Amino acid sequence: MTTTRMSRRQVLGAAAAAALLPVPAMAQARRYDLAPTQVADGVWMIEGLREVFTRQNGGAMVNVALLQTLAGAVVIDTGSTAAMGAEIRAFADQRMGGVALVINTHHHPDHWFGNAAFGDSPSIAPAPTIAACTQFGTDFAASLYAILGTWMSGTKPQPARDATQDGPLVIGGRSLHLTQLQGHTAADLIVSDAATGTLIAGDLLFLDRAPSLPDADYTAWLAALDQLQALPVSGTIPGHGRYHRDDAALVQTRAYLQQTRARLDLAARSGLTRIEAMSAGPVPEYARLGANPEEYLRSVVRRWDDHESAALPLVGGL
Repeated sequence: MTTTRMSRRQVLGAAAAAALLPVPAMAQARRYDLAPTQVADGVWMIEGLREVFTRQNGGAMVNVALLQTLAGAVVIDTGSTAAMGAEIRAFADQRMGGVALVINTHHHPDHWFGNAAFGDSPSIAPAPTIAACTQFGTDFAASLYAILGTWMSGTKPQPARDATQDGPLVIGGRSLHLTQLQGHTAADLIVSDAATGTLIAGDLLFLDRAPSLPDADYTAWLAALDQLQALPVSGTIPGHGRYHRDDAALVQTRAYLQQTRARLDLAARSGLTRIEAMSAGPVPEYARLGANPEEYLRSVVRRWDDHESAALPLVGGL
């Protein structure tokens, strides 16, 4: 398993990349009014918006899954802010008899900053995820406070307490299977529900929203998609996008990765500068996906050096 490649400089660079985008005027904080939907027996989903972080949406752009057990809810990912986490927690308390366990799929803050509302609940995540959350949580918070403003009130980074183990996990009579993969980040957790065949894929899968690539390893991610395709799945909750019963997210995510990598490799081999590659825009077929062109621009800002180094190796290894 590789360790996370992010440095403090890269995290701050992500904030700088966000600053390239238009920032809406300040808005008064409001309730998210989340609307959980039952997608399978005992499986609920809160579907996020297919957008980037803005002060209008409060960061409500991530999918959250809740699994009913005899011991309460298993909450998979907790949202971007303490307020979002509190609304998720309220649903779990009122409809599912409390919270049995919180699971975070990876270290990007939209998936775990809601942990602040679950301080009294057991929480787990892959060990590299916990390490990255601990190391970069303060920087993530500073970036999101700058973007989301008052939506972030009361939000403090609270990484999961314990590391996941690959394999079966039975909680409150519900059988799950946890598998740590990588590609979107250095550690990406997927959760399979035995009772319904539902796959909670985290950000290894996107549907109708541009995948986030700043921490991506294309080769590892494509290999992870091959593993996902081999699983017996009746329905899928991607990290971003709608619940679906076919392989739509697998097909779209794989094609986006392959074609975006090829586009940026070609741009680098052709001698384009970073700014020229940004100006060229995303692959036309995916230009209208949610969060594009912002995600494409962010990817070029953060990843261009990799493509340029691969295309134009230094003479003599200097």
